[in-house]
Amino acid sequence: MTLKVADIVSLIGVYGENATLGEIFDKVANGRIHKCPKCNGTGTLTIEYNAYPKGFPDSGFVYEAGYREEECDLCDGQGYTKKEYIPKMVQDGWEVKK
Repeated sequence: MTLKVADIVSLIGVYGENATLGEIFDKVANGRIHKCPKCNGTGTLTIEYNAYPKGFPDSGFVYEAGYREEECDLCDGQGYTKKEYIPKMVQDGWEVKK
């Protein structure tokens, strides 16, 4: 991520020129201290979809992968959450203990 001068000027206008990064983080995070496990703290997800145009006749199976960025629904695009989330484990059958 690269900050532009305009971004820094905007931050100074909102938080003052003597604010530390830690103070700005505390104000912006607003209690969101846990990194989102779904988007890994980025706030966005890369979704794969079928980009083959609809309405065109296709000769057999055609799949053209496309990718789009979507806002993470677990953290609402913030990258961090107020509650800590862990993945649900789903049992997928049984195996013999070795």
